[in-house]
Amino acid sequence: MAMAMALRRLSSVADKPIKRLCNGGSLYYMSSLPNEAVYDKEKSGVTWPKQLNAPLHVVDPEVTDIIELEKARQWKGLELIPSENFTSVSVMQAVGSVMTNKYSEGYPGARYYGGNEYIDMAETLCQKRALEAFRLDPAKWGVNVQPLSGSPSNFQVYTALLKPHERIMALDLPHGGHLSHGYQTDTKKISAVSIFFETMPYRLNESTGYIDYDQAKFLFLAMMDLYLWLLIYIVHTA
Repeated sequence: MAMAMALRRLSSVADKPIKRLCNGGSLYYMSSLPNEAVYDKEKSGVTWPKQLNAPLHVVDPEVTDIIELEKARQWKGLELIPSENFTSVSVMQAVGSVMTNKYSEGYPGARYYGGNEYIDMAETLCQKRALEAFRLDPAKWGVNVQPLSGSPSNFQVYTALLKPHERIMALDLPHGGHLSHGYQTDTKKISAVSIFFETMPYRLNESTGYIDYDQAKFLFLAMMDLYLWLLIYIVHTA
């Protein structure tokens, strides 16, 4: 409720001058989602270039065309990659809002820059919802909602559980694993995980499509002299 009231207050002054400038002009809040109405509206005191409130198809029609081509590709095909689920309109509105203007290094209540009171409000709300989604007691559990994807999340887990150069065993990338599990070739370490930790891949039996447990056991025993964290990866063979 508090966030909604704050946003309504900000919205009510979105097109009003907030400060007189020394050159006689005025500084305005820019609307969260510029549209034709905002673009065409006369603001005699505006001091920034008009294109800052212009829609994308006016500012950069080439990029607009590329976006439309990608939109058509997504709608004409069948997307089977889980992380490429269609984003809802409400989420796109949120990530395309004025919140994207704010730099917010650090955590709620402990930022390195000022002006983060509403960023803190949004992140705290997200933390609350994350704990509720997993039915966890906030008195016993904390949650970090800042990772942007699975790879940074995985790296956080590794650094929490392992020391540098300790060992990880995971399914090989060509056999269904992931880059963030420490992929490397015979001549080069590809991911940061393989650089900071010692990684060993196990593979599938290519004739059956199942994990080659005999090979995995052999590799595991060969690495038993040091701490080993084994990533168990479920292989679906439906």
